Amino acid sequence: MSDGPKIKAIAPWFGGNRLLAAAVGEELAGSRWVGIPFAGGMPELLYVDAATIIVSDVHRHIINLANVLKDPYMGVRLIRRLKREAYHPDTLHESQAWCKQHDYRPAEDCRDVEAARHYFVCVWMGRSGVAGGGDEFCGSTAQRWNANGGDSNTRYRSAISSMAAWRRILQRCNFVVEDCFDFLANTKDERTNAIYCDPPFPDTGERYKHKFTAAQHRQLPGVLAAFTSARVVCRFYNHPLIRELYPEGVWTWRRLQGRKQTNAPAREVLLINGPSYAEPSHPTLF
Repeated sequence: MSDGPKIKAIAPWFGGNRLLAAAVGEELAGSRWVGIPFAGGMPELLYVDAATIIVSDVHRHIINLANVLKDPYMGVRLIRRLKREAYHPDTLHESQAWCKQHDYRPAEDCRDVEAARHYFVCVWMGRSGVAGGGDEFCGSTAQRWNANGGDSNTRYRSAISSMAAWRRILQRCNFVVEDCFDFLANTKDERTNAIYCDPPFPDTGERYKHKFTAAQHRQLPGVLAAFTSARVVCRFYNHPLIRELYPEGVWTWRRLQGRKQTNAPAREVLLINGPSYAEPSHPTLF
């Protein structure tokens, strides 16, 4: 999206989908209701066009940040406060200490400006790609001692400036804090509905604060198989467990080339309970 925010996620999520988010939008095209039970950094929202979008996560801080940003008053207050913050290790360590003390419990209604401020500082002043991980409230500012890779303070300021555009995107959405299986139990199996699932991947997902167990991985495809009218799209690495649980022939596999946290190439798949909407210009990569 050329006219969208410069920063393509509201948090630099561990395992986030900024690179391939547009492909998710392609596969959800035409749906009037879209449910997303694993919010993460929400880059896919840039490409989801539906009358109703409901986003959930058990990570209360990311849902609180989204709810504060979308609010017509609190969002403006948050951005103004973040602009005044000094990019400094003391600022980061203060916010990390605050988030550790509150242990993922911002205000019960998930509209707490102070919690949103501290969380934003933690994930955008700290190392990139750790949001949502077990160590997201650890580490130091990402200082660079040469000219390679860009300036970390500039990255933080760019994230703040992008939040004005993100506020307009988030205002189209409803946010809740629910377990994914409770969320799916409430979702209606209707032709105009769609579900996008991006749970922690097998193996690499062990680094998340809120993990997805092997038992949950085995439970999920059975729950999703009950949706015969609604469109279902899931994102995973091409992993042996995923090949076992979501076999080709039952699920459509759209293969894509993504990137790991180390920037190494990674084989990703979108699993769909129907035909892919991708145009022929999208080749099969493996």
